[in-house]
Amino acid sequence: MKKTKWLIYTVIIGLLPFLIRTIIFLFDNTSTYDFWINPYDFIGFGLVLNLTNINELEDRDVIDKLWKTKKIGVSVILIFIFAAIFAILTYSDFKSNTHLNILNVKICSFTLAVISFLFSYSIFNRINKIKSL
Repeated sequence: MKKTKWLIYTVIIGLLPFLIRTIIFLFDNTSTYDFWINPYDFIGFGLVLNLTNINELEDRDVIDKLWKTKKIGVSVILIFIFAAIFAILTYSDFKSNTHLNILNVKICSFTLAVISFLFSYSIFNRINKIKSL
């Protein structure tokens, strides 16, 4: 998959919930920053990126098999972390009295989404370099 296709089909599609929320935030005078910056959007984005990494690497014959195994392993670990944060958020939504620090969850989910983006970019960058050789 070329980087342009990756950017359009994976990154932009993964960011759709955030982009839609941004449009609503811009046009709705009553919306707050708490509405705009939603950890669920970044969790979904991170899951999309890491699932794409696994899917793209599984079907590819890469020269360095150890590199491929490590990248798939990191993606699996990141998926597990995103799923755990998602479960914690979902659980806290159903509890009326939760002691969950939402700001920390937002920071964590945003940071992990950025890390996943950079990690995914590095994978697709290397795949494109291998293809061009």
